[in-house]
Amino acid sequence: MEQNQQVIISIKRTLGTIDGQIINYLHSRPFGLGNLPEIVMLTLLEYWSPFAISANGVDGEELRQRAIWSIKKLEAQAALIREVFLSSQVQTAVTVDNSSVNNSASHERLMSTIDDDDDQTLDEDIDELTELKLPEEIKQINNLFNIE
Repeated sequence: MEQNQQVIISIKRTLGTIDGQIINYLHSRPFGLGNLPEIVMLTLLEYWSPFAISANGVDGEELRQRAIWSIKKLEAQAALIREVFLSSQVQTAVTVDNSSVNNSASHERLMSTIDDDDDQTLDEDIDELTELKLPEEIKQINNLFNIE
């Protein structure tokens, strides 16, 4: 009789560390990706699966397809990070919420944004943001995460 063998992983990190903050964030089920073990496995699959199956002797078209799948998933994640944290409209908000603005370039960008003597009100800024069209890259990311 064949027994099902299982691999068990347990990770504990102090909440005050970046590792602990990541684990705590993933407990919140971001983007509706599921519970923590599912999110961790999805991340591991995207990042390491081509290496793992290659080490187990898989090659050829199956390995190629797995590599393409992984690259697409990682590119989508990179595009999401880029759009959320590096776009000019969001950068100011992220910088303002960050309690430790040590980067002088970020600090200068924040200060110039705050010191601008625009006659534009916050309501006008919000209207501008709501009129923005999502880039095709973000639409693809939303499709990957089943977000509408």
